Amino acid sequence: MNSVYFDSLPGFCRREDVSSIIRALIAPILFLLPFARDFTNTEFYLYVIVLIALIGRANYLMHWHVHHPFTTAPAFNLLLDMCLGVATGMTASNWRIQHVYGHHFGADERFRAPVDIRRPYTPRAAFSFCLRSLWPTFFAPIREAFEKGVRGNEKSPVNYRWAFVEQCLLIFLIAALLVWRPWLAIFYLLPWYVSVFFISRYVDYLNHYGCDESGADLPALANNTSHRWFNFLTGNFGYHTAHHLHPRAHWTQLPELHREISKDIPQRHLKNFSWSFLHLPHHFYLARLGRM
Repeated sequence: MNSVYFDSLPGFCRREDVSSIIRALIAPILFLLPFARDFTNTEFYLYVIVLIALIGRANYLMHWHVHHPFTTAPAFNLLLDMCLGVATGMTASNWRIQHVYGHHFGADERFRAPVDIRRPYTPRAAFSFCLRSLWPTFFAPIREAFEKGVRGNEKSPVNYRWAFVEQCLLIFLIAALLVWRPWLAIFYLLPWYVSVFFISRYVDYLNHYGCDESGADLPALANNTSHRWFNFLTGNFGYHTAHHLHPRAHWTQLPELHREISKDIPQRHLKNFSWSFLHLPHHFYLARLGRM
């Protein structure tokens, strides 16, 4: 698939990515704060609300970072990888294996539940896809990294040996936190991670339900949403066909790219509602009306 690459502005990073870099750096500190400081029940509930508001979209940051690194410094990009991995439970290596070089190359069947994605949206199909995809999304990239990196020492397109190490480091961190403060890890850390995986699969489902992912008809391989608030919060993630056609394009370029191709996208793949998981009841309502 052809791609367009928009080079970074001169210097360390693009000005549009500064806020994303700051959020990525503070994300693990905010996320792990309950392990270092005890909260009352009321304080903890308020903390979780603030946490969701501040870093609830960290997985979208990871998505854009693995496609178009936020800085020109490899060591600093690695630091961002680690920070976002801790805050989301989905390491950069997981993203690169199952998404960048899996999903975008039409080879992600082993990283998600088997499903006929061409069928219309239904709540049952969406939830079934998400639940059944949790394990393969987590484990299959580790297995591939082990086979290609530890046993094969392959370094292209991903350094698979490092990918295996990075994913194991996260597992070791989880294990250490389980030993240190087991109840907090069980009722806070793990539910957060599972939720991130589940929601990422749900948005993946919204991206492509009713679509032909084979690439035979490029304008029809993804759904798109023009919802302004969703795109503002997620870095234009709703312009998904443009993202697939130009996967290395910077997120700021997607509205322009979408305008260039929108006339070729079938109307059924152009939506105007938010894909946020918080809008799930609205999605169910639209499905009942046959408007999804």
